[in-house]
Amino acid sequence: MSLVSCMWLIICALVLAQVVLRVAECQVRQTADKDKDLPGSSNHHHALHKDGSEEGSAADAGHIDWRSVWETVLAQFLLGSSMLVYRADFAVIVSQRYGTSNTINGYISSMSSIVGTLTGFAVGHIADVYAGNIRRLFLHAAAAQSLSLLVTANAPTVILFATGHAALAFATAIGRVASIQTMLAHGSQQHTGALIGTVSTVMSVARMLAPAASGVSQEVLSHFGPPILSVALSLAGTVVLLITPSKAVTKTHAE
Repeated sequence: MSLVSCMWLIICALVLAQVVLRVAECQVRQTADKDKDLPGSSNHHHALHKDGSEEGSAADAGHIDWRSVWETVLAQFLLGSSMLVYRADFAVIVSQRYGTSNTINGYISSMSSIVGTLTGFAVGHIADVYAGNIRRLFLHAAAAQSLSLLVTANAPTVILFATGHAALAFATAIGRVASIQTMLAHGSQQHTGALIGTVSTVMSVARMLAPAASGVSQEVLSHFGPPILSVALSLAGTVVLLITPSKAVTKTHAE
């Protein structure tokens, strides 16, 4: 127990350090954006006011072009719902499929948590490989999530299931970051709070519906129901990203 406790303390410390670094980075970026938006002189400020540009900026700030972000929000809802359904009765379903004990289920969950934590430290480097094309990263993460769910849904042995479960943790850790960045790239920095709040509300609805959907699918298709439903939802989210064109570049130039 002492070794396991030390391992969890190390993981919690790493997660806490990552959160602190992310918050500090966001604060620095917000400060830099505010300084960049400040006018160079008071005469320039009065000229903008005289030309009516300030009124136009205020009108733009109060309007969100939801048509440019609906596909990202829908994809987040479908991909997030698939994971919520998958995890709703995880231990029960694994025990029914493979006859594993609670100890084995705990090891599988701990392994995926370690993979997800380590992936969180590497997300920035992975995003650099895509040269700023965060939407493509989101699409690839969604495809990897769907493939991992297919592996876990059809795994004949617990070893193959654990491998797919670890790959799923890797894909979802990247997808969480890429989804938020994709939505902000489609929208505007002036509406960051509204966009993030909207996604949080949508995911709250998914958390409310996922346990009921998992239970109904388990009643209909036994312990194969939740994995099949998770695969279907994840594939639907991937298809949404695949068939909808990216407007992030156009949006950035327009602003």
